[in-house]
Amino acid sequence: ATLNLLQDVFTTAGVSSKEIDLPQIVVVGSQSTGKSSVLENIAKQNFLPRGDGIVTRRPLVLQMIQVPGKKVIDGVARHTWAKFLHKGDALYTNMDHVQQEIIADTERKCGVNKGISDDPIHLKLYSTRIPSLTLVDLPGLTKIPVGDQPRDIDQKIENLVRSYIKKDNSIILAVSAGNVDIANSDALRLANQVDPSGSRTIAVITKCDLMEKNEESTAVLEGTSVDVKLGLIGVINRNNKQLAEKTPIEKILEIEEDYFLDHYPGIADRMGTEYLTSQLCDILIGHLKRCLPMLSDKIAKQQAFHREILKDIGEEPSDPNQAMIMLLSQFTDSLGKSMEGRYTYTVMRPDARAIKKSAKKGETPNEVTLIPEETSAGAELFEVFQKECTRELSIIPADKNLHNLKKTIRSTSGVQPALFIPDGVFNTLIIKQLDMFDMPTQHAITKSHTCIAEAIDSIAAKSMVRYPKLEREVVNISKDYLARQKKIAQEFVEEYLEVEKAFINTNHPEFVERYQLAAAMFGEPDEEQKK
Repeated sequence: ATLNLLQDVFTTAGVSSKEIDLPQIVVVGSQSTGKSSVLENIAKQNFLPRGDGIVTRRPLVLQMIQVPGKKVIDGVARHTWAKFLHKGDALYTNMDHVQQEIIADTERKCGVNKGISDDPIHLKLYSTRIPSLTLVDLPGLTKIPVGDQPRDIDQKIENLVRSYIKKDNSIILAVSAGNVDIANSDALRLANQVDPSGSRTIAVITKCDLMEKNEESTAVLEGTSVDVKLGLIGVINRNNKQLAEKTPIEKILEIEEDYFLDHYPGIADRMGTEYLTSQLCDILIGHLKRCLPMLSDKIAKQQAFHREILKDIGEEPSDPNQAMIMLLSQFTDSLGKSMEGRYTYTVMRPDARAIKKSAKKGETPNEVTLIPEETSAGAELFEVFQKECTRELSIIPADKNLHNLKKTIRSTSGVQPALFIPDGVFNTLIIKQLDMFDMPTQHAITKSHTCIAEAIDSIAAKSMVRYPKLEREVVNISKDYLARQKKIAQEFVEEYLEVEKAFINTNHPEFVERYQLAAAMFGEPDEEQKK
């Protein structure tokens, strides 16, 4: 119970396993060795997804919690229920729904293909029929990619498994199938690499009813052929018929007990799921007792470290709502000033040791006003519009479409000789020229969007360093709004160019001026010449 509580606290607080490594039992095995059946038999519930290939694609942290009595849920007294960390207070009494949620959350994180993720699913299972025990189920080891699995899926899974079992505080539950030569067990191979002495490894042999009864199988179950200090335990899995018929797990455990009494009477008291469950509880408690001094020391150091951070941050605001309004106002004001080149920012002492020496006279002890060293957003926008966009527009060649001028004139003149440029040809050339304005302007909009988005990230990170969750929300909302405005700007430019192409205004002052200039260069015909 204490371990479950610590895991909840660390997960909620975002404490990584690199900071404090809690004792845990990690379940390792190849695909189709029966890992799921072992876990379900221990939990006495059918709740894990089943299928071909990689079914477990994310670590599943299963916290089994023994409760003293039933709980009334939706007006019904229940002896078993479940709860996911990512689903808040939602309670599940139907194990099929638990299975569906595991699949759904896996697909939300990994997609519908066969990719994997190291982001764990946290599931609590409450029951009057189970012991308090925490197990971590990992994706099954594989050797050959199948179907749409990534080509390097075997290495990815092995790296994920190693990241869990290499920790000194991890107990390795190495699952191997009894109908396969134990010398070829991938689970025991990996366990031996990270735990050569076998002091952290307990071996489980599944499908013992499929093993051929001989001296070799007896030696395997007696543990003489495998060097693991925490023991070797044989269990029996449900077969396909029993799964299809949904044979109760309690019945399977009875069949398992009878099988070992009949076939291995000398070691029957050290075989089976019930014995495995009892051993895991004892092993975890013993391991936790050995780790407690080290854990206590690490927790004390982390506690002191975070107290110093809290001390540097300052006291909690007396009015959280007012403080949030102030931070949002500072953010919007700073963003506006960044566009004008007048941007400074105020921080609420995220690290006093680094910045309190720079505090100016008149500033409060918890606040420091700083001038950013980077270029302001306004200066970057000026660079985009006044320099880059202008330069790209100015280098558009005016004669790019003129090489086809003669051909276009002849095409529009038909059988008549062409003495002047027809209006249709003129309009076609102008429209083609206007089409070339689209890419530079759209490019400017995209660069402006990127520039403002970077300003939002930078200003939010500086002004809200004390409140990372608020920072993430403000950044997400701001960027969503910015994306909508980008789309509006792009549509406006497209519509504006279409309007320009729809009506070629030859009375525009600049057009008239250029026409008169051209006429002066080539000379206007006098009255005599006109006659």
